[in-house]
Order: sequence, then structure tokens, then C-alpha cells
Amino acid sequence: MGYKISFVLGALLLVAVTGSGFIIKNLNEQIGVLKGNQVVLESKITEQNDSIDNYLEKQTEVADKMNDLANQYNEALREAKELSSKFARHDLNDLALNKPKLIENRVNKGTKRVMNDLTTLTNPNQFDEADEVPNTAN
Repeated sequence: MGYKISFVLGALLLVAVTGSGFIIKNLNEQIGVLKGNQVVLESKITEQNDSIDNYLEKQTEVADKMNDLANQYNEALREAKELSSKFARHDLNDLALNKPKLIENRVNKGTKRVMNDLTTLTNPNQFDEADEVPNTAN
């Protein structure tokens, strides 16, 4: 009877060791898969952080450009108000009738300046990154 008990206990011990071996092997495979997933996730997190950094840089650039445009808009409004008040102070009809040559010279100079500005603004090469300054004086 002692042999039977030791045989049964030995068999149970063998089954327990074999089962533990299979469980440990399965757990090691799962650990390998999880480590691989961790590497992939870390690389994706790094890519996302880089993407966020690039987005934030572009956002600050856009904000700076918007501020520049707002400043240019305010400057244009100030100039428009200044010109409006200047024209309000002068009676150009009376001046044109009394001194036509004076008005003609000023209109011609202004027209030439506006044409030069339009030529500069409509130049198709104005955004080229060359160091050359377009020649608008014709």
C-alpha cells in the first residue's frame, strides 16, 4: 500500500511539474508578445509627440502671420483715415479750377506711383526666393 501511495503521489508530482512547465512556457510566449507590443507602442508615441511638436510650431507661425496681417490692416486703416481727413480739409474742385497745372502734376505723380505699386503687386515672380529686387521703374 505504501508503494501505491508513493506511485500516486509521484504521478501527481509529475503531472504538476509538467503542467507548471506548460504554463510557464505559455506565459513566456505572452511576455514576448507583450514586449513586442510595448516597442511598437513606444515608437508610435514618439511619432505622435513629434507630430504634436510640428503642429505647435506651425500654430505659432500661423499666429505670428495673423498678428502681422492684423498690424498691416490697422496701418492701412490709419492711412485711410488720414487720407480721408486730408481730403475733407481741402476743396479739390476749387483748387482744380484755380490751379489746374498743380493738380495735374500731383495726379500724374500719384498715378505713376499707383501704377508702379500695381506692377510690383502683380509681378508673378514676387514670391520667388531670389535675392533680386524686381525692377519696376520703367
